[in-house]
This record gives sequence, structure tokens and C-alpha cells, in this order.
Amino acid sequence: MIKERFILAALKRGDIKAFENLFHSYYPRLCRYAETLLKTEGLPEEIVQDVFYNIWKKRKELAIKISLKSYLYRSVYNHALMHLRKYKHEIRLDENWAVNQAGEMAGPMEKIDEKEISSLVSATLSTLPERTRVIFTLNRMEGMTYRDIAERLSVSVKTVEANMSKALKALRRSLNEYSSY
Repeated sequence: MIKERFILAALKRGDIKAFENLFHSYYPRLCRYAETLLKTEGLPEEIVQDVFYNIWKKRKELAIKISLKSYLYRSVYNHALMHLRKYKHEIRLDENWAVNQAGEMAGPMEKIDEKEISSLVSATLSTLPERTRVIFTLNRMEGMTYRDIAERLSVSVKTVEANMSKALKALRRSLNEYSSY
């Protein structure tokens, strides 16, 4: 525990040697751990490198309450989980694309409904505050994660979540009104 405090203090000072030693000590083990989580090759190294990159980038704010080893393993676990969620999201987008492609062969009534709903969505989004509209577009149209949006817009993830909730609530309300006609 005392050794870890010295390592953390050295990292906070920007000691590159301490960082390199930490990296070389844990990198192979963390890669094997990430590989067991992801069941792929190549990607585990990227996940572990991201963890170390974030540690170096945020070294001055690091406040590790548990052991450094536990922190590293938990970080790899969280990054791997984020990747898996993003991968599932991308699969859903691909499936939606396939459904949309099939929908292009739909009859005239389905095309009218699609145009009406599309214009309803556009109209609803135009009534929302700018930030909410931008956040919704980045997430649903461009496929960005909440964390990526938060970093891009310099806001918290909670702010992104709240704005997405507001946008989805407005869209649900509009679609409910539309379907009741």
C-alpha cells in the first residue's frame, strides 16, 4: 500500500518513469484479463492502452481509494463493458438499416406513414431547446455515446442523459398524439 502511494504521488507529479514502470508491470496481465472479457484478439490491447492513456491524462485528479491493482482491473472491466455496449448498439443500427432498406420496397401507404412520422419527428425536434436537439441528433443520428457527447460538448454525462430523456419524452408525446388521430 505504501509503494502504491509513492507511485500515485509520482504519477501526479508527471513522473514518466513511474508511469512506464506501472504500464510494464500490469500491461500483459490486464491484456489477458481484457481478452477473457471480450473473447477477441487485438481489441484487448486497445482497451488496456485506453485505460493507461486515461490514467496519464487524468493523473493530477486521480483519487484512488482502493488498491492501484484493483483500480486498474476495474477500469479495464468498465472499458470492456462500454465497448460491448457500443458494439451491441452498432449491431442494432445495422439491423435498423436492413429494416429500412427493406422498407424502401414498401407500398405507397407505408411510405406516406414514414414521411409523416419523419416530418413529425423533425417538427418535434424543432420545438426543443438547441442543446437538447444537438444531443439527440448526436446520439440517435450519429450514434455517439453519452460519454462522447459529454466530452464533445463539455457537459456532464448526467446533462446528456437529462436532455435525451427530455427529447424522448417530447417525441413519445408527439407520436401518441399522432397515433390517436
